[in-house]
Amino acid sequence: MASKKKGGKRRPPQQGSRQRQAQQARKSGPAQQPGGSGAASSTESSGTGAVGGGSKPPRPAQGPKQAPKAKKAARRERSGPTQAERLAAAERARRRKALRTRALIAGVLLLLVGSLAASMISNRLASAKLISQLEAGSCEFDRRADPTAPEPNNHVATPAYGVNPPAGGNHLVTPSPARIYTAENTPPDGQLVHSLEHGFVVIWYRPDLPAEAQAQLRQVTDKHAKDVLLVPRPSLPKPVAATAWERRLLCDSVEVPVLERFVTSYRNKGPEKVKHP
Repeated sequence: MASKKKGGKRRPPQQGSRQRQAQQARKSGPAQQPGGSGAASSTESSGTGAVGGGSKPPRPAQGPKQAPKAKKAARRERSGPTQAERLAAAERARRRKALRTRALIAGVLLLLVGSLAASMISNRLASAKLISQLEAGSCEFDRRADPTAPEPNNHVATPAYGVNPPAGGNHLVTPSPARIYTAENTPPDGQLVHSLEHGFVVIWYRPDLPAEAQAQLRQVTDKHAKDVLLVPRPSLPKPVAATAWERRLLCDSVEVPVLERFVTSYRNKGPEKVKHP
């Protein structure tokens, strides 16, 4: 009897046990095998779903809902800016343009004022340097001149001068031409002052000046024949002098370089621009 029991066939598992196993499998879901592919898992899942009666596919994920302001902005982008927005943008552009224009004008004015100030300073420095060079020797520079009435009242019949030698003031109608004069043909002061007004330079000397010094003055006059009048003057306070319009140089002796520098610096600087023949 014992041998029959050992060698006999096993009983098949009961049907109820198989059903319980299937129910447990449906509850717990399909087991994923390690190292398995996604396709195998998908197959097992679909098979299990079929056993369990099927299930609905998951809904696709939805993005976050747009806020009301974002929706309005999106609608504006589609429809374009409103009239009020266009007007506001045009006003901002106009203000920016006006601001740039004002800044440009201010910059130009500042540049002009700076240039004018620099030019004035430069002219003053140059004038001071010139006067210093003219006064380096025995000569003295000044700007003394008699007052001049506005045109046409500056042309008078009998002008009188308090500054000797004269360097400005009312004068006769006719000027004197550039040349070397002597005691016999010296023009009246009124004509010489009129020549100064036209930009000429007058070199004055006392008649008792040595002949050699007078010859030097004639050489300066010949060198600048279009611009210089050489005139003797017994009442001269200094042996030699040179005058341009409202500028004077009084010297104790003949200094040729200084006189030539005076001529080249102040010729054609009179209030009336007249071409010198």
